[in-house]
Amino acid sequence: MKAIDSISMAAYTGNVIITGEKGMDTLSLAKNMIREIQMTDSNFSGKAAQVSGQGLNSKNVEETLGRLESGALIILEASKMAASTVEILQKVLQKENFGIIVFLEDTKKAMERLLAAYPKLRESFTARLDVEAMSNDSLVAFGRKYAREMEYSIDELGVLALHTRIEERQTLDHVVTVLEVKDIVDEAIRHANRKTMGHFFDILFARRYDEEDMIILTEKDFV
Repeated sequence: MKAIDSISMAAYTGNVIITGEKGMDTLSLAKNMIREIQMTDSNFSGKAAQVSGQGLNSKNVEETLGRLESGALIILEASKMAASTVEILQKVLQKENFGIIVFLEDTKKAMERLLAAYPKLRESFTARLDVEAMSNDSLVAFGRKYAREMEYSIDELGVLALHTRIEERQTLDHVVTVLEVKDIVDEAIRHANRKTMGHFFDILFARRYDEEDMIILTEKDFV
């Protein structure tokens, strides 16, 4: 079952937990889920907003959620909420005839610490999506697919160069995302379309297009 199938406008249940490592663009995922709910659930008629867990600590939690009735709130780095903030959040979500969808976003470890400290949160946050990091090979496969969608192909040395670019970006503190791979491929496309003598000779000797008439991205386009 998709996580979105478990989401409910009833505040006391069907709220969402999203986890993912830094750089995995979990915020965009939450926003996309909200857009889908807006299109499919007529009860969603309010506004959507986002705030950090730390930022929510300095706000009137009940008033903030009240302004978003029939809408949604994304709480980024939710583990930074203070105990008093979590307590009020839980209380507001139990109000009768109150509708809202709250998204708690953080890394998986931080989220587990939050849920261990406040186990009652699980009663209201019954939908969960853990975004796992893609392997370098999967990211390369995505890059090749994206290039084809843009009507470009990548030759063997180009694939190796793309793999190297992705590998260089992967660190202990940063997880490469598909958005970054798109940027790398877009950059290669721009490079391939530069008007240079090499570009001219590739056209002259029919090295620019593959058998499907797609422009070929080569190693030099990724360097």
